[in-house]
Amino acid sequence: MNAISNFFQALQVYPFLQNALITSILIGIMSGLIGSFIILRGMSLMGDAISHSVLPGVALAYILGINVLIGASIFGFLAALLISYITSKSQLKMDTTIGVVFSSLYALGFILIHFAQSSTNLHHILFGNILAVSNLDLLITALIFLLVLLYLQLFYKELLITSLDENFARSYGLNTNLMHYSLMFILTLVTVTALQSVGIILVVAMLIIPAATAFLWTNQLPQMMGLSSLIAVGASIIGLYFSYTFNWASGPTIVLAAALCFAYSFLFSPKRKRKGARQGTNKKKIAVPLLLGAGLIVGFWGFLYQHSTHSNNLQPRERLSIVTTNSILEDMVKQVGQDRLDVYSIVPRGQDPHEYEPTTEDIAKASDANLLFHNGLNLETGGNGWFSKMVQTAHKTVDTDVIAASQGITPLYLSSNNRETDPHAWLDLANGIQYVNTITKALQKKDPANADFYQENADNYIAKLQTLHQEAQSKFLDIPEEQRLLVTSEGAFKYFAKAYHVTPAYIWEINTESQGTPQQLQTILDTIRHSQVKHLFLETSVSPKAMKQVATQSQLDIYSTIFTDSLAKKGEEGDQYYTMMKWNLDKIYEGLK
Repeated sequence: MNAISNFFQALQVYPFLQNALITSILIGIMSGLIGSFIILRGMSLMGDAISHSVLPGVALAYILGINVLIGASIFGFLAALLISYITSKSQLKMDTTIGVVFSSLYALGFILIHFAQSSTNLHHILFGNILAVSNLDLLITALIFLLVLLYLQLFYKELLITSLDENFARSYGLNTNLMHYSLMFILTLVTVTALQSVGIILVVAMLIIPAATAFLWTNQLPQMMGLSSLIAVGASIIGLYFSYTFNWASGPTIVLAAALCFAYSFLFSPKRKRKGARQGTNKKKIAVPLLLGAGLIVGFWGFLYQHSTHSNNLQPRERLSIVTTNSILEDMVKQVGQDRLDVYSIVPRGQDPHEYEPTTEDIAKASDANLLFHNGLNLETGGNGWFSKMVQTAHKTVDTDVIAASQGITPLYLSSNNRETDPHAWLDLANGIQYVNTITKALQKKDPANADFYQENADNYIAKLQTLHQEAQSKFLDIPEEQRLLVTSEGAFKYFAKAYHVTPAYIWEINTESQGTPQQLQTILDTIRHSQVKHLFLETSVSPKAMKQVATQSQLDIYSTIFTDSLAKKGEEGDQYYTMMKWNLDKIYEGLK
C-alpha cells in the first residue's frame, strides 16, 4: 500500500500530476462518449485518420505564425469532409478512402515541414506529453468537454437513430448528412484538442478501445456510453499510477491499461462467440468475470510492485539537487560539484536530446531541483520543444532556477536559413570551457558556502580541457587543407570545424530522424568527388543507412563512429565530456590524415 500512498502524496505535491490526471479523465470521458457512436457507425478508423491528417495544418500554422490548434482543426475537418465526400461519390469503401486521404495529407505535411526549415521536428508536436499539460491546455480541454456534453444533450436522439439505422432516419425526415458532419466536427475537435496534450497514440486508442470494450458487455447505447467512459477513466487513473510508480511513459501506459481491459473482456464477456454456447447477458454472468478481473488487476499490481526497483522519493535532499537535460552537462556539473551534489540527467545516455518526452520521474526531479541546467541555443527549446513545457510544468523560473550553460557563447547559425542557431557548441572545447564557467558561477550563487570548493574543481578541470584544445588546434594544421573535409550525416560539427581548421560536409543539416533527400545525397557525393578526403564518419546518434549509401557510392570507408549529442554509456570509451572530445579529436585526425 506504500506505493499507492506515495502516488496520492505526489498528487498533492506536484501540479503536473494533477493536470495530467484531470486532463486524462476529461479526454477519457469525451472519447468514451464519442467513441461509442464511432464504433456503432463502423468508423473506428476515422479518429486515426483525422489525427494523422492534421500534420499539414500543424506545419502551415508554424510557417504562418498562427496557433497550432487553428491549422490542425482546419485540416482535421477537411480530412473528414474528403473521406465522406469520396465515399459517397464513389464505390470505394470507407476504410479504403480513409487510407487514401490520411496517407496523402500525412505526406503533404512532411513536405511542408521541409519547407518550414525548422530545427525542431514538427512531427514531434503531434506526440504530446500528458505530463506537460499546462493550465491553458487544461482549460481548452475543459471547454471542449462542455461542448461535447452540450452537443450530446441536444442531439442524442438524432445520433442514436442515425447510428442504428440511417435509412430509417432518412425516411423519418432526419437530415442524416447534417448529423454525420456535425459528429465529424465534434470528433475533430476532440481529436485535435487531445493531440497537443496526449498525442496520436493515446487519443486514437481512447476513442476506440474503451468503446469497443463496452460494446462487448452491453447492447444498450446509454449503458455502452457510460461503461466506455468509466473504462477510459479507469484506464487513465491506473495508467497514470503505474506510470508514476514505475517511471513508465504515461501515454503508452494508459493505452496498455485500456488494452488489457479489452483483452479481458474479449475472453470473458457475454458477447464472445463460443462454439456450442448460448449467448446470455444476465447480471450473474457479467458480475462474475468482472469481479475476477478486479482480482487479477490487484494481483498484477502486487507482482509489479514486488519486482520493481523504482521508487519516487518525495523526501527533501541533504545535498544540492541538480538536474541537467543531457549527459554532457551532467558530467560537467559532476566535475565541478563532485560529491557535494546530487546530479540527474533527464535524457538518458545514447538518446537524442532534440526529441525527447519527459517521464514522471524527470518532471518530479525537475520540480524538486535547486538548479536546472540546459544547453540552450535552440537544442531543447526550439519551436514547441519539450523542455519549455517541462519548465512551465515544474514551475521553474528561467535565469534563476533554469540556467542555459551556453550563456556568453557566440552562436553559429543553420546555413539553410541563417535564422536558427546551431546548438552543438560543446563540440568546440573552448565553448565547453565557457559551459563549465557558467555552471560554476551558478553553483556558487546557489551554494556560496562551497564556492571555493567549486572554483578549485573547475580550475583543475578547465586546465585539462584547455590543454586538449590547444593540442588539437595545432595538430590538425599538419593535414593538407584539401584533405580536411569532415563528412558526417548531420551538420553538427560547425563549431568543431571552425575551432580545429576543418571544413564540415554533411547529408542533412539538422534533425537526427532524417535519412536524406535525393538532392542532399547528390550534393554530398559531388562534394566528396571534388575533394581529396579519405574517410567518412558516422555519429553514434543517427541511423547508419544514409551514410552507408554514401560510402557505397563514393567508394570510401566509414572510418569511425563519433559522438555528438550524448556521452557513451558508463564504463565505455567516451563516457565523460573530456574522453568524448578526445575520442572525436583523435579519430577525426586519424581518419583525415
